[in-house]
Amino acid sequence: MVNIVVVSHSLLLAQGVAELAEQMIQGGCRLVIAAGVDDGDHPIGTDAVKVMDAIESADDPSGVLVLMDLGSALLSAETALELLDPALAQRVTLCAAPLVEGTLAAVVAASAGGSLAQVKAEALGALAAKARQLGEPDDAGDEGPGKTVMPADSQSVSWTVLNPNGLHVRPAARLAGVLAPFKVDLRLEKGGRGVDPRSLNQLATLQIRQGDTLRLLASGPEAGAALDAFIALARRGFGEQVDVRAGMTLTGIPVPPGGIRAPVLKLRPARYHARPETISRQQITGQQQRLRSALAATRGDLRRLAHRAGDAMGPDQAAIFSAHALLIEDADLLRALDQRIATELSSAEAAASRELMAMVDEYRAMEDPYLRARELDIRDILNRVLGHLGAGPVAPPGVGDGDGVLLVAEELMPSEMLGLDRQKVKGICLSAGNIWSHSAILARALGIPMVVGVSGCLQATRNGQTAALDMAAGTLTVDKPAGGKKAGTEESEDKKPRGGALV
Repeated sequence: MVNIVVVSHSLLLAQGVAELAEQMIQGGCRLVIAAGVDDGDHPIGTDAVKVMDAIESADDPSGVLVLMDLGSALLSAETALELLDPALAQRVTLCAAPLVEGTLAAVVAASAGGSLAQVKAEALGALAAKARQLGEPDDAGDEGPGKTVMPADSQSVSWTVLNPNGLHVRPAARLAGVLAPFKVDLRLEKGGRGVDPRSLNQLATLQIRQGDTLRLLASGPEAGAALDAFIALARRGFGEQVDVRAGMTLTGIPVPPGGIRAPVLKLRPARYHARPETISRQQITGQQQRLRSALAATRGDLRRLAHRAGDAMGPDQAAIFSAHALLIEDADLLRALDQRIATELSSAEAAASRELMAMVDEYRAMEDPYLRARELDIRDILNRVLGHLGAGPVAPPGVGDGDGVLLVAEELMPSEMLGLDRQKVKGICLSAGNIWSHSAILARALGIPMVVGVSGCLQATRNGQTAALDMAAGTLTVDKPAGGKKAGTEESEDKKPRGGALV
């Protein structure tokens, strides 16, 4: 990681800049100061040896960027370069950026993993936002209409900023840092202007205030994950204490006009439920061993799913199942399960259900919708554990011989999403579901459009019936069969179930 050296005539000034920078990065790149001289009566000045020591302390294979305040600070920095080992000196770049603004921009770019050239460019562009605010001409930040065109298949989310002071430098730095790792094309738009949100300078030029509506567009294999990270950060007030209970609008993958039209295939996945069962004290050890074996088998399943997701979609999707595997390896969870069996005299099935459903209830009670959606992951794990305990088949149901179908179901768990074939499934309509769930993330990664929360879709459809999923409106329209309603159907097939949310 590129590190930063600040050279100043004043130790107090340098310390103040360093304090500001630390609030931006909170443990990112390293910043070292070389400021003042060792003269109690005249402490203002610069010392080339101090600068040399600071550069050596900040040395990194990625490079060191040196920012200076004025006059002799530049001369001291140049002298320090001459004193350094030539190999180290090759990794050092002196930068003419303004000390305060340039340092803040540089540390954010460096902490996000930028190259030495990128960090220097960010520092040099640090005055663009100030110039725009004062009505002076500048060329940085605004990409301008038509200058950056996002691909047609871009995904997007929108958010209305609730922070009282807008996205000032600290929350903007958090945003740039969160989005930096994603290998995607990104464009953040406000009022028709767009910038790369991984640049603190460009973010500043948007002058984002409370009440402004932002739209983040993303394209690439990690687009869904980047959008999820953006919304998760926004829900946390971009790192500030903000009431974020309102202000979110979601859009998804654009599709041709008219949406998706295909024959319906209703999927009713198996869900296992353990009956309360009391055991004798002599059975405690045996039930604990049964449950440990089921957990071990489930961990093996999850690791295989992680490899499969990684091969098919990438490391972000693999991490979903790797995290599931880690969850059931947790020592506290294993102790709690053993204790339930021993103290409640519960069977392995009942102990697993009670303990994991208690976790489900904890997630459901959370305020953050992104975290609340993790309850589905726990139920997915529980379903698999119960399957290994003999409740039924472990493998999730597939679509069989269906080809080009529109899946209609109540909900789909993450492991079930991984079993879907993109060539066979044109779209998914769920009566329940959650736009924040890992199932939704996997649907985006698979390129399968999905709408959740379409009330009545199961009752209003039957297998083989043609239906149209309107991705813009989030609605399902079911064709009326020739000759009217057939006997035995649950409801009239020409109903349009109530709309849901596009994933």
